[in-house]
Amino acid sequence: MPLYTYKAVDHNGQMVDGEENGDSPESLIKKLAGMRLSVIDVKPKKRISNFSFSKLGTVFDRVSSKELKYFYVNLATLINSGCTLKTSIAALSDQSENQFFKKVLLEIDRDITSGKALSESLAKHPRVFNQLFITLVKSGEEGGMLDQILMRYAGYVENQEKIKSRIRGAMILPAIISIVAVGVVIGLLTYVFPTFMELFKGKENLLPAPTKFVIWVSDTLMYSYHWILAAIFSLGMAFYMILQTKLGWRAFCLFQLYVPLFGRLFRKVYLARFSQTLGALIKSGVPTLRAISTTGETIPNVIVTDALKVISSCVERGGTMTSEMAKYPILFPNMVILMLSVGETTGNIDAMLEKVGSYFEAEVQEAISALLSAIEPIMTVIMGVVVLVLALSMFLPLFDIGKTLS
Repeated sequence: MPLYTYKAVDHNGQMVDGEENGDSPESLIKKLAGMRLSVIDVKPKKRISNFSFSKLGTVFDRVSSKELKYFYVNLATLINSGCTLKTSIAALSDQSENQFFKKVLLEIDRDITSGKALSESLAKHPRVFNQLFITLVKSGEEGGMLDQILMRYAGYVENQEKIKSRIRGAMILPAIISIVAVGVVIGLLTYVFPTFMELFKGKENLLPAPTKFVIWVSDTLMYSYHWILAAIFSLGMAFYMILQTKLGWRAFCLFQLYVPLFGRLFRKVYLARFSQTLGALIKSGVPTLRAISTTGETIPNVIVTDALKVISSCVERGGTMTSEMAKYPILFPNMVILMLSVGETTGNIDAMLEKVGSYFEAEVQEAISALLSAIEPIMTVIMGVVVLVLALSMFLPLFDIGKTLS
């Protein structure tokens, strides 16, 4: 609760200065009025600095998706078994081995004891609970089916984690091959190649062009590596700073959707998340407009989010989702629009969204397999070209070794 400093006049007409906690200046004025003080001025108290080593430690405080999933399932089970919400939260806080999560749960327990709703308390911890979960919990509280909402959300989180793990798993093999390949090439250029070139020391001007080029690359790696590292760091920082701007982030999001090989995968991942999230929200009783807005917050691509805002505006004016989706063929294929149109007509939009989500979840797996099939030959060709250049640079001087050494 914020701390305020105030100046007031008491019932004897004396000036009074003090400090007091309050939810807002207005609530503090009412509180002081109950103490027979007429407030003249209220200001938030300035703090010296928010930085401290204890604050620095909070950077590393986190709750894993696995811990959260077990929390959702266990909380749903306890509530379904007849336990009160307060008892369930208290029991789960006692069992938690994560001290940061335990502290969060204890704060939620205190809020519930003071009469606050669970969704209101969860909203105070955005680092742990996302907006989608808070919206679903609020809907569950209003509809009296909190346990069902929690179980449904746990299943949703599990599906999202499966997609993420598949993508990560698909990237492991290409990443390992790339790291090994780069390491081998650096080793050849900084150890094997310089040793071999000792044969032609002093005759560098007579060497063929490919050999001269590889010598330049080898010398750069051996004697100017600090400049290479500085350039890589500078480029990385520049890229990071560009992504912090609205225009830079928008350009990156657009690049995500159209980049060769990966663009198709990103589009299917976003479409699967959109369908599963929106379906879960509507099925849980969340109003359509709020469901579309919340869904947009779960997708980390501003192009998709903007499209959902346009769709939400159309629904707010009395239109249908599919009428606006047709304007974004890159994001919503005709098949998806047709299925959702049938769902809107029959009143089973949530069921159709779940079917679309399941279909594109399987499509993501196929896209990952296709991506791997495409990456492997590309990497093979690149490595072949590198090996060919190295081989030519070493063997071309040997073909005319007499002339070179004379």
